Amino acid sequence: MGRKEEIQNILELQDEIVHRRAIWDAGPWLELNMSTPQFKALLLISEEEAIRMRELARKLGGSFSNATVLVDRLVDRGLVERLMEPQDRRVVLVRTTKEGKGLIEQLTTSWRALSEPVLERMESEDLAALSRGLNALLEAHKEGETAEA
Repeated sequence: MGRKEEIQNILELQDEIVHRRAIWDAGPWLELNMSTPQFKALLLISEEEAIRMRELARKLGGSFSNATVLVDRLVDRGLVERLMEPQDRRVVLVRTTKEGKGLIEQLTTSWRALSEPVLERMESEDLAALSRGLNALLEAHKEGETAEA
């Protein structure tokens, strides 16, 4: 099997794992009670220590006023907070609050909790191979981030 075919095979296996909803608990995701743009904004904000509103608007692909409305709603829910840039008071920064970080953690741990029993059923040598593969995937991702910067 060639490299291109192997990559396609891996992608198809990933798709099959995702489609097996028995190992994925949608409950915490369905209880979010927020719009997709709000969730996207929360994720973008959580990736940074603090992000400028203009940068957030750019990453969201919308206007500054639309980003402001999204942030207002997230602030009202206590998931993010606004700060002033110390060097330039005209610049508004946004960062995730403890509650916002907790929500994101809850969503990621729901996936982990469901993955653990599946991993426990795997043979030791398969776990080692999976671990090596995931580490290689992470390293390739980091290299891609470095190349993009």
